[in-house]
Amino acid sequence: MEAPTESSIVDVNSKVPDTDTATSSLKQYDNVYFGDNPIVQLKLGAVGKIFYVHQGLICESSPFFRAAFTGGFKENSGSINLEEDDPDIFGHIVQWLYRGKLETLSKVEVDTGFDYWMKLFQLYVLADKYGMRLLKNAVMDLLFQTRDRRKNKETETHKPPQQSCVTYVYENTAPGSQLRRFLVIYYVWHIKLEWFNLSSTIEWLEANPAFGAEWPQAFASRTTGASSPFYDRSSFNKSIRD
Repeated sequence: MEAPTESSIVDVNSKVPDTDTATSSLKQYDNVYFGDNPIVQLKLGAVGKIFYVHQGLICESSPFFRAAFTGGFKENSGSINLEEDDPDIFGHIVQWLYRGKLETLSKVEVDTGFDYWMKLFQLYVLADKYGMRLLKNAVMDLLFQTRDRRKNKETETHKPPQQSCVTYVYENTAPGSQLRRFLVIYYVWHIKLEWFNLSSTIEWLEANPAFGAEWPQAFASRTTGASSPFYDRSSFNKSIRD
């Protein structure tokens, strides 16, 4: 039997994922036992889209859900409402839980436009909310891979994360976030220097003071001849996995 597809897990009218299938496809949580593991229900977004997942699986991967289903909020009784969270983004979390990788996002072509960047940023923010450290690392790896694929394309197809992405990330992450750092080094090392002298850029930086305060140090490293963090990821990788 094949592993449960995203649609078979996400659809409100779908069959609950098979226990044996979920066990065989699971990679990063081999210690989770599914034999007597209950299925929990999660309602996402304003429309209340329903997801069914194994309680032990999602609790093992997330302190947020562990507290919700087994801690002080145990009164949820197997169901929780997450009205503020995007069900489409959460679907990628479910896929990652059962397959151990971001399969759908990894297959997206490079030239799909700016929405792809935003999906990755939204997924990282949601993983951060749930305390899913391994998923955050997986998203960060995919961000670097996306950058590498785009950089190898022709200049006209190399679409960087837009300013709206930066605004979203800084509005939804805390100071010191590795996602913020990724955007800072991306803008410093992959945006033409002329862009920083544009009047529209100066106005935008003034409207986004947190980003405006962080990029000058990285910019100074570039102008003094330091190597790009994208070519030497050793320190960056270490920090995102702490």
